[in-house]
Parts: sequence; C-alpha cells; structure tokens
Amino acid sequence: MDRAERILEFERVKSDMLSFVACSLGRARMTALHPYTSLEEATRELEAVDEALQFTVRFGAPAFGGITDVRPWLRKTIIGGVLSADQLLAIANFIAGGRSIRQAVEGREQDIDLVHVKAAVTSLFDARQTEQEIRRQVLDDATIADSASPALHRLRQERRQLEQRMRQVLDDWLRRHQRLLQEPVIAMRGDSFCLPVRVEFKNQVPGIVHDVSASGATVFIEPQPVVEANQRVRSILAEEEREIERILQALSAVVASTAEPLLTNAEELATIDTWFAKAGHANARKWTRPTLRSDGVWRLTEARHPLLDPNTAVPITITLGESFRMLLITGPNTGGKTVTLKTLGLMTLLAMSGCFISTARPSDVAWCDEVYVDIGDEQSIEQSLSTFSSHMKNVVPLFSKVTAHSLVLLDELGAGTDPTEGAALAIAILEELKERGCRIAVTTHYPELKAYAFTEPNAVNASVEFNVETLQPTYRLSIGIPGRSNALAIAERLGIPRVVLSRARAQLSSEDVRVEDVIAQMDRARRATDEALAQALSERRETARLKTEWEERVAKLDADTDRVRNEAAQRARREVEKAYSEAERIIKELRAMRERAEAGVKDHELVALRKQLEEAMPQAPTSRRGRTGHGEKSGAKDAHPIHPGASVRVLRLGQKGEVLEVDGDSLVVQMGALKMKVTASDVELLQNAPKAQAAAATVKRPGLAKEVRIEIDIRGETVDEGLMRLDKYLDDAVVNGLGRVAVIHGKGTGALRDAVRHELAHHPHVSSWAPGGPGEGGDGVTVVSLRK
Repeated sequence: MDRAERILEFERVKSDMLSFVACSLGRARMTALHPYTSLEEATRELEAVDEALQFTVRFGAPAFGGITDVRPWLRKTIIGGVLSADQLLAIANFIAGGRSIRQAVEGREQDIDLVHVKAAVTSLFDARQTEQEIRRQVLDDATIADSASPALHRLRQERRQLEQRMRQVLDDWLRRHQRLLQEPVIAMRGDSFCLPVRVEFKNQVPGIVHDVSASGATVFIEPQPVVEANQRVRSILAEEEREIERILQALSAVVASTAEPLLTNAEELATIDTWFAKAGHANARKWTRPTLRSDGVWRLTEARHPLLDPNTAVPITITLGESFRMLLITGPNTGGKTVTLKTLGLMTLLAMSGCFISTARPSDVAWCDEVYVDIGDEQSIEQSLSTFSSHMKNVVPLFSKVTAHSLVLLDELGAGTDPTEGAALAIAILEELKERGCRIAVTTHYPELKAYAFTEPNAVNASVEFNVETLQPTYRLSIGIPGRSNALAIAERLGIPRVVLSRARAQLSSEDVRVEDVIAQMDRARRATDEALAQALSERRETARLKTEWEERVAKLDADTDRVRNEAAQRARREVEKAYSEAERIIKELRAMRERAEAGVKDHELVALRKQLEEAMPQAPTSRRGRTGHGEKSGAKDAHPIHPGASVRVLRLGQKGEVLEVDGDSLVVQMGALKMKVTASDVELLQNAPKAQAAAATVKRPGLAKEVRIEIDIRGETVDEGLMRLDKYLDDAVVNGLGRVAVIHGKGTGALRDAVRHELAHHPHVSSWAPGGPGEGGDGVTVVSLRK
C-alpha cells in the first residue's frame, strides 16, 4: 500500500499525530505506522486507542518523563560493552519512567475498563534493583559518587588533600613574594597551578615555566614544591580513572542481567505511547472511532478530509459495498469529486492502521487486503507518457492483483483520449473489475458512464453539487443522482453570447437534452426532499425534547407523590399507634372500674376518661376536594341513618355499645359504664332501632327540648363567653332533671375558674359546688349539685 499511502498523503496525517507522542520510542513507532495486515490486529489497536482516549478524557495522559530510547545501550551491554555514566543514568530514568506509567494506569483501573492498556503496563518488568544500584553509584549529574567503592573514596580524599596543600603553598607565595608577581592571582596552565611572574624576576622563582604572555612581560611558573605534589595528583587521577572504569564495567554487567526484559519494556512503552498519541490526536481533532467490517461495507457519516480546515470543509456521507459495489461520481471540475475519492481512501488507511477517523459520527469501514489508487495527472515528458498512458499504466496491474477484498479508487477513468473510445474502455474496465468482486469508486465526466450506472445493478450514480447562480461548488455529495455538466449554464453566467449558446444547444442530441432535463428534475426533487427531511428532523428533535421534558416532570411528580404518601403514612401510623396505646390504657382503667363497680363509679370519672379517649383519636385529614378518596370506607351514617337505641360497634376500640343521642353527625354511645362521643363514620351499625323506639329515646320526658350532657367544657373561652354558655347549660340541665354536672374550665391563669365559681356561688339553680377530686380533673374542674 506504499503507493496508496503516498498518493493519499497518509504521511501528512502521521506528521500531525507525531506532535502528540511523548517520547522518542513513540515517535519511532508512529513514524513507522502502516495499515495492519489483519482485521483482528487493527480491531485490537482501535480498542486500545479507545481505552487510552477514555483515560485521557477523564484523567489526562500519563507522563512519560525519563523514558528515552535506550535500546542501543541495552544491546551493547548484552555483548559485553561498557556504558558511560550518563548512559547508565538514562537507563535508571527509563526504569523509573516505566514504573511511573504502570502506577498511573493501575491506580485508575477501578474507575475505567482498561483491558488492553492494563495488560500492556502489567507486562512491564520492574528492574528496581538495577535502578537502585545505578543511582547508588551514579549521581544525577552523571558523575560517579565517592561512595561507589572504598578505593575511589580513598583516592579522591588523597587528591583533595594534595590540591589543598598546593593551594596553601601558592597562597604563601602570593603573600611573601607579591613584588615578584605581575598580579596576585593563581593561573591554570593545562593541569598545572602557576604564578604570573614578571619576566625580570623569573630566575628568583624556582620551578617549571609553562607559558609566556603575548607581550613577553609575564611568565607563568609552577613553583617547585607544587610540581612534586601535582605529579602525585596526576598519578592519583590515573588510578581514579581505572577505578571508575572498573565501576562502570560492573554496573554495565548489572544492566546486562536485565537487558532482555528491559528491551521488551521499550517495545511495550513505544506501543503505549502510540496509543495515547493517537488518542490525544483524536480528542484534539474531535475524531471518532470507526468500526472495521469484514463484509466489504463502508458507511462514512459526515466525513471530512483530514487535511482540510475542519471549520470550512463540507462534510460528506459515503456508502459503498452494501447494495452496490461501484460508485460513479460525476459533476463539474473543482466540485469535490477527487476529494471524495481521497477521503474514502484515507479513512480506510487510517482505520486499518488503528487510528480514529475524521467523521462527526461513528462510521463503518471495510477491511481491505489492498487499496489501489489512480488519482491525479502523472504524465511524464521524460518517459514520453501522456495523461491517458499514465492512467492506463496504473490500471494494467489491477487485473492481476485485485481481489474481492480490494478497494479501487480511479480518478477520471478513460480520460485523455477520444471521448467515445474512452467511455467504452472505461465501461469495459469496470465490467472486468466487477467480475473480480472488488469495491470501486470512480470519477468521470462521461455521460455513457452515467447511463451505465442506471442499467448496472451493482453500480450507482453520485454527484457533487454546483451552484450555478454563484458559480461555486457546494462540495456536497448526493448518492443516487448523476451530476450535470452545467457547462452551458456556466458559460451563460460568464457572458458567452446567447447566439453562441443557441448554436451549442442545437449541436446537442435530443437524447442528451432529455437526459439533462431528467437530471435537473431529479435534482430539484432531491432538494425538496432534503428540505422536507430537515424540517421533519427538526420537528422530531423538538418532539423528543418535549417528550423528555414531560417524562422528567411525570417522574418528579411520581417521586413527590410517593414521598408525600410515605410521609403521610408514617405520620398516620404514629397517630394510630398513639391512639391504640391510649385506648388500651383507658380500656384497662374501665375494666378496673368494672371490677370495683360495687364501690360505685362517679360520673366525672367517666367524663374524664371519655375526654382522654376522644383526644387520643387521630384527626382525619380534610380532603381538598371535599370528598373521600378511592378505597375509603364511608361512615355508617352514609349508608343508613342511625337512630337512638341502635346497636353499634365503635371501630377504633372494637367495643359494642348503644346509641343514646344523635346530634347531626355526632353520636353518644353507651359502652358498659362508659359514655363516649363519636362521629357516625367511627361506628359500624349492627342493628338499628325502630322508629318508634328512636322517637321515645329522643324525648325522655314530655316537653323536653333536647338531651343534655352531664358536663360542659369551656376551656379556651373568654370569661364572658364561658359564663354565657354556663348559664344556658345550667338551665338545660335543670329542665332535663340532672342533679349533678361537671364544669371543665381548666387551670390556666385561674381567671376563668374564679369567674365560674363566683357565678356558681350566686346562681339560683346551684345547690352547692366543689373542686374536682384527684380522679375528676382536680382544680381544673368544678363539680356542681343542682337544685331539684
């Protein structure tokens, strides 16, 4: 595929990806990138790049610091070579960098599914001991540490002492013989420490002359005491170099013991760097992962040529290999026909190389064993080849090489010769390639090929649009419709006289005119269809948005309803449990009263218990709609009117009783020694009283207006309101023959209690009064005896 890669400019896309590699290993691997030789390898590569992209988007690309191409040095140690200090330090950094990559990936494996990337980093050999041994003996500035060996430490210590002694000698000379010196400094000449002595005093300074100034006024002399010490320093340096060489040789042997796994690490790290480079490039360019198919089908959705400006390039949608195997693209020059061919070919090469492609949406690419390309005018004067000849030279090898899994891209097939012969030859070539079963995309201007696509089931016409009004191509590809030449329309817009255009139209055959008219009608119909489709898609998106909004509102309403229902149920459960608990307590007290019934039960005791029971009952919530909800039981009164004397069961207590009084929706029920006021909805009617009995029960004495309770509750009322109700109540109690009643006024501030008792002390119906006893409510109740 080398020729296809060159013509389709695959190298330029790789150059763009090279800017995303992190180390020299990845750069070398990316430079050598080519399509894989099997579908399985390319698919695995795409999966790995996808994992790297997900990792990059969520956590950023891992750092490849310290990772360089150390493979030449590793191979050198295998054959017994000795590495320098900086090479050994590079290997230590390489080992540390690989470990850093592994830790970065393994620290995120719980957050993201990394099958291929994890397998690659897990296989990295951690030569930590080798790294530690190198760093123990080689410093960060690539020098050998004094502690590398005892001998090296001893030699360097002795050398430093000698150098210090030499400096002391020279400093003493500077102080004592300053008049002999040109200036009081120590000068280095080679490896020797020298003094700048004036030439007239050179005989007064014993030593070796190493240099003379350009003017001849200064000679640089190494004093004799320093000469002997410096010779010893040179001897020590030689021994030091031999010791360093021995240390480097030992370290190189340590590296050699792990060289093979480290070479494998280098290959793995090159692969990992390539994955993240491809992922970083795809993320930056907004490319998508293609799906490689083995059935020879391409579906490129909104594809743009990678080398065009993505902000101005018009996306195209290309399909090939599903219902047709040949795509014949027609249209005016500069309309985008060749770009369409190159886009199809380049997308195929990228996908087969394990790279993402420049499409706006996920697309399908067929796996090919080879991509054959004949694009552009390759005529050569030196080779005496015309345009036609150069095209034919590229087409000839196809007949012996193409297979059913090949992709063939031919630009201007049959061009460069007589149009009639060229069209006939082009059709014959397509027929021969069709029999080989390969997939073909062809650009042409020949109307005969347009007609061929109409009659051949395996072929389909396609066209690139051209705006005749603006004389500009739109670069949109339309599959299923042949392109118009638009030559006469363009000539007219450019100012060619009408008489010339009329003569030109007269030269056209009637068949050509009808074909152009049909194509024009098809083009108008397609435009109308595209507009309708765009409107339908817009309305569909709006409908989907409204549906999503409605579903979210319904879901929120359901959630709120469930929450309110659960809260209400919990509150009701607590109220009922509280009511049952209180009822149980009261029932126990009633039973205890019944057991001591021989001692007699006072009325105020029953009144207090009944009041407590009524307060314990949970209040029914008021419906906003003024009616009971579905599934609720209506009270007994809703079904049949309850009359005094009826037999009922109080639902909350589960006790049977007899109805004594009926006042609207309120009932007074006698349950043994207990009288209780309930609502009609709180009882279950067991047996109603006959109407005659009900009438008798309602009027116990002739002329009585109504039944009167044996107690009145005026708590919470003002003094005036309470006294007014008390006075009326006492009249009714006397009329109904009650001898003893209770006035419940509460304790509070005592104002209502004092006013009531003051009123009772002067009331004509009151015989006597007394505060309630311990079981009667205490000082919050006044028990009144009425006159007979």
